[in-house]
Amino acid sequence: MKVAIIAYGHPDNVLCLAHYLAHYIDVTLIFVAGGDRFTKSIFDWDITKLNYGITSSQHIVKEYVGERIMKYIHPGLKIMIVRTPTLKILKDWKRENAKYINAVASYIQNGQYDLIHFNGSSGFQLYFHFLLKKEPKVYTIHDYLPHSGEGTLKSRIVNRLQNKFYTRHDYDFIQHYHFLRRKFADYYRVPLRRVHNIYCGPLEVYRLFDRDHTREEPHTILFFGRISAYKGIDYLIRAIPIIKKSIPDLKVIIAGKGHLSFDKIDSSSIEVHNHHISNESLVHYIKQASVVVVPYTDATHSAVLMTAYAFTKPVVATAVGGIPEVVEDNVTGRLVKARDHDDLARAVVDLLEDREKRAMMKQNIERLSKGGKLSWHRIAKQTIDVYNKVIASHRV
Repeated sequence: MKVAIIAYGHPDNVLCLAHYLAHYIDVTLIFVAGGDRFTKSIFDWDITKLNYGITSSQHIVKEYVGERIMKYIHPGLKIMIVRTPTLKILKDWKRENAKYINAVASYIQNGQYDLIHFNGSSGFQLYFHFLLKKEPKVYTIHDYLPHSGEGTLKSRIVNRLQNKFYTRHDYDFIQHYHFLRRKFADYYRVPLRRVHNIYCGPLEVYRLFDRDHTREEPHTILFFGRISAYKGIDYLIRAIPIIKKSIPDLKVIIAGKGHLSFDKIDSSSIEVHNHHISNESLVHYIKQASVVVVPYTDATHSAVLMTAYAFTKPVVATAVGGIPEVVEDNVTGRLVKARDHDDLARAVVDLLEDREKRAMMKQNIERLSKGGKLSWHRIAKQTIDVYNKVIASHRV
């Protein structure tokens, strides 16, 4: 089987997936980048010197992807980068973006790929839709709706209309939780047989950026990732004084870019890094913490959880969205009620005061990652099963 994965973002996720798929099938991973910079999770590329169009030279790709990642990925996996002048489609008056996307479509058709797997969201999907009408297609849409408090009314409407358009055509879809599979199918009125639940595994690619010997601190907790209203950081701030009654030497690390809604903090307990966090720094903070806190008020899926699991870190997370499917209470972490800082505080204290429980949770996370439902080998085989189903249905 020969598959092309076209990725608009989420490189931490899609690199892991493509790496394990390449153990079993022929995979080409194509990153689509527009403008002068590609800043997505593990990547922050200045692409001003990269030619427009397809870059297939693995020597040049290595300069951007990095030597460590190139050594990590399966030798059979080929990575390509496509640069376009912008990411615009409605304002592509000179059809410059369309020209380069057309070149990608021609490359795929000439390469006789059995299936195209789109990952992430972009207006360019419309170009690919019409240029690759006959090819079997699978689409991983990470957020079927924008998170609460994010995006403009216009962007939310456009997002919904775009997704609805693709659900009316011959795509099969992948969602990372059973919860999202049902939500996606209900919201867009798609038959469940065309929507598949395949979990995301621990984002182990971050381990490649482990450059020091940071020791875990028994009373340190970490909140990391892009800071937005739905992430529930305000509830963590309210929980801190309660936690400190039991853990006087508590240390809280907040690491991520975004608007912080609080003005005053207890600087003796809270360490704030309110900017873009390098991969090396992120790994340092994760290793430093005993517990990762995920106090979201709502959620689709969470890359933060899967990054924490890559380092076998127990989590305290709210029971929203699909989170209860990957965080088992008192097994791999603690589940708490959303918007309840008291419940959050109690769970954090519970884990910080019990080293043996944390050690047990680390072992459970490792077992789940190596042989359970979060095993990347299992995930790759499930994904290939979906590919086979979609290819077979197109032959009928």
